[in-house]
Amino acid sequence: MLSESHPYVRRIIRFCLLPYCFYKLVPWHECKKSKLQVFQDLFYIFFKLKYYPDNYGPCRFWEKDRKEWHYYYGSSYNSYQRQRLRKLVQRFDYQILFNDKEFWEQFCQGLELPMPRYFGVIDPDANYRKLIEDIFRDPTVKKVILKPVQGHAGRGIMIAERISNSIEIKTSINIYNLGNFKLREKCIVQEVIEQHPAVAEFSSMSVNTIRLVTLWTIDDNIILVSGSMRFGQGDSFVDNWSAGGISVGIDTDKGVLKHYAYDKHGNRYSKHPVSGMIFEGFEIPEWEEAVKIAKRIQKVTPFYRLVGCDIAITEAGPVLIEANANPDIVYQEQTSGPILADQRVHDEFNKYDLLINNYQKLLFS
Repeated sequence: MLSESHPYVRRIIRFCLLPYCFYKLVPWHECKKSKLQVFQDLFYIFFKLKYYPDNYGPCRFWEKDRKEWHYYYGSSYNSYQRQRLRKLVQRFDYQILFNDKEFWEQFCQGLELPMPRYFGVIDPDANYRKLIEDIFRDPTVKKVILKPVQGHAGRGIMIAERISNSIEIKTSINIYNLGNFKLREKCIVQEVIEQHPAVAEFSSMSVNTIRLVTLWTIDDNIILVSGSMRFGQGDSFVDNWSAGGISVGIDTDKGVLKHYAYDKHGNRYSKHPVSGMIFEGFEIPEWEEAVKIAKRIQKVTPFYRLVGCDIAITEAGPVLIEANANPDIVYQEQTSGPILADQRVHDEFNKYDLLINNYQKLLFS
């Protein structure tokens, strides 16, 4: 792949995309700096910090002193970060375990991890309508979620629900009767969980999840790099940041939410824009158990050393929704703050030779 083998070529391409970053990724209605100052800031990040400044807007760099920028790692999708992560920490060969949802489901069943009830796989080339009908013959099943086997970032997810005597399929843009529904890609089918009532108060339409990023250290320990909680907005049934959801950082020492939630454009909210629920100080139910699940996933995948787990909270305890091979660091740093401000994380990244500029390498020295 070009991005893996030729980071310098990819970096040239990113340089040509700086105008996009300038015009599209900076929330100008909130940014207080002049266009010239922002232009200079973007060049400073690109040439001095050595990464594409797509975090400038989401992380609201215009409000921060440049010395604070040194604690930000930047997107794990950027050229130099990706090249270093691929060497040992996130080896491309092992991504199939996390990216193929059917494969991942079988793996987790073998570990007997708490997960949503699983009904199998439906395929466009099979009689998928009958398979969905058969699932709903069980009177205890009210609603199931259909996830593309190779999907990511909430794209392509659908909900099937029993409505009176019929079954309806809800996509992100439309609702279909099962008889008129056309499946376009292979999907796994899981029951939609009932989330904890305290969590549902923020947004009851979506299943709101915790994202926990863990790192297997070079000394064979596991540390929690960052944590955040995601909430859907409006009638959306997904909470993904990239699909319009908002996310708030977690004080991982206490298991409580921080002050502000953010959307992917850098807009911030002290309360949920629909429910009005205040984020700051909310205690996440079953927090310690959720952390245990994330660390257990990391423990059984030591060959892949930086993992992001998505976990939902029910009254019966935490439930693993999925794990991500490439949890985007920009999203984590936007909501929870720069990961390199934690000396443990900084030191472990240094041991793995993941740091990409001299400013990062000199932190805490």
